[in-house]
Amino acid sequence: MACHPHDPGMPPSGFRGVDRVLGTVAGLRKFLSIRESPYHGLNFCQGTVAEMLADPGSEIYGVIREFVSAGKIFNVHFRNIRGRRDDFVETFPDEGDIDMWRALLEYKRGGYQGMVMPDHMPSHPDDPGGRQAFAYGYGYIKAMIRAVEAAA
Repeated sequence: MACHPHDPGMPPSGFRGVDRVLGTVAGLRKFLSIRESPYHGLNFCQGTVAEMLADPGSEIYGVIREFVSAGKIFNVHFRNIRGRRDDFVETFPDEGDIDMWRALLEYKRGGYQGMVMPDHMPSHPDDPGGRQAFAYGYGYIKAMIRAVEAAA
């Protein structure tokens, strides 16, 4: 079972007095430790996890490494952001603070073999249904996977 983190990430103190366990990386660790099982893991939304970090452009790779090496990433929402915890915007994959090539290498090096898919693509007036944006996301991901496989 793959659990998606709270989106967006929540302050460690919670929101309006409600503790949101799945809104921090520490909370994700706690959630996974409650009941150890090879069937208990994450729908690792890279963008949401990045939203939980003070410096996503440098911190996300260690988080990916930690969860993929533990075998707890069951599928990946391959999304990018610009900004940091509580102050971010969603971007196209090639426009944010995360080096998506480096991120995909971390998944590959850790042995991840599951799905990598786009999520929350930005919209624009010429694409009211978001189809162009998602087509771009799928194409970007496919090209990145091929590039990582060729480099390996």
